[in-house]
Amino acid sequence: MSEANINSKKYVVRMLSEKMVLEPFTKINFSEQKFYKREIMYKNVVSVKISCESCQCVRVSHVVSRTNKRLRTEHCDIRAAESTCRDIEERISSFIANLTRPKRLLVFVNPLSGHKKSVKIYRAKVLPLFNLAGIHTQTIETSRCGEPIDLLSTFDLRLIHGIVSIGGDGMFSDCVNGLLSRLQTDSGVDKNDPDADITTSNIPVGIIPTGSGNYLVNYIHGTKDVETATLKIILGDHHMSNVVSLHQEQKLSRYASLLMGFGLVGRMMHDCEKFRWLGPSRYNVVPVATLTQRKLVDVHVEYVPAEEKKSNHSLIPLKYSRQVSLPASHPTKNRKLLPRLNSVPVEPPAFNKADWRKLDCSVYGVDTYVVTQREKGGSLVPRFADGALTLWLTERCSLPEHVEQLSRLQHAKAGYVSTGTL
Repeated sequence: MSEANINSKKYVVRMLSEKMVLEPFTKINFSEQKFYKREIMYKNVVSVKISCESCQCVRVSHVVSRTNKRLRTEHCDIRAAESTCRDIEERISSFIANLTRPKRLLVFVNPLSGHKKSVKIYRAKVLPLFNLAGIHTQTIETSRCGEPIDLLSTFDLRLIHGIVSIGGDGMFSDCVNGLLSRLQTDSGVDKNDPDADITTSNIPVGIIPTGSGNYLVNYIHGTKDVETATLKIILGDHHMSNVVSLHQEQKLSRYASLLMGFGLVGRMMHDCEKFRWLGPSRYNVVPVATLTQRKLVDVHVEYVPAEEKKSNHSLIPLKYSRQVSLPASHPTKNRKLLPRLNSVPVEPPAFNKADWRKLDCSVYGVDTYVVTQREKGGSLVPRFADGALTLWLTERCSLPEHVEQLSRLQHAKAGYVSTGTL
């Protein structure tokens, strides 16, 4: 227990095992004590250092929560005896050193993302926080689509603790594809073989949203705030997530971490790419035109039904289901439901030819959601790394019903899908 001055007021400093407690030196009533008492968790500290040798001051920069799930950095300047300042610095630094935090990052910046302000945002908001945390960065400003894929094919991954994507969902997808393709090559895995056991990555890919959509980072953090995403990376906060590979004619087309769409949604994204010069507003204009020209397509789906059973994987339940994507008001007589499927990637079951079932139908779209959406309290809540792959088929419905469905999906509202198991 030591004495210190903070903002010209005397405090008692107590260094506990996982936090620092700052209490007013003078006696005050209970309500005031709640207001003035401060607790700083070591795990939330971004930086701690002696800021002034002559005046004996240590600055503790730490993360605090704000409204709407946003995070911000606060600086606490503690003036005390030299021994107290040294003790604070050493105790917190020692704790942080044992945490899993990145120290070297490879940063890809897409200067054309969103409103073309990615570079400005990176230099003004992101880089100063990385510097504060003592993180070394190697920054690459991309000049074309797919550039991270090419660069990661030869980059020495031993030099970094993580990759950071500064842009939109497309930029993040390029980073994921580049990293996973490289890992398969290094592991001797044929990435063009759809039945191959994929080598997973122990190198995290961070997202800092400066693009037009930024859906994935919003799913993860509940906000598209740049500073929040940056601080999450600094603190080493990460989420396991599913990745799906798409193969065509025995050749890998793409890894997907958010969505793979065939039909209407696929056409929407394809058409939006033609109007990138419109910026983020293209997502409000182009899909409307595409929707008015919707067409039914015939699809053939093959699947293997299985009884629900407990997975021998101790971390994630692996449940695969097909969801029919229609407005809740749509008649159900034509809705065909597939049974849930169970699969264990570690030891995949051996299926006989007789086990396979087939489904032929006409749909407006086939959308495979890698991030599972579960209904909860009238909203859709994303789930990561649950081993689930959700297939949504948009069957025949009127245009107004289709618009309602897409609107509810955009605003993460429940009630537009019909699900079931056999």
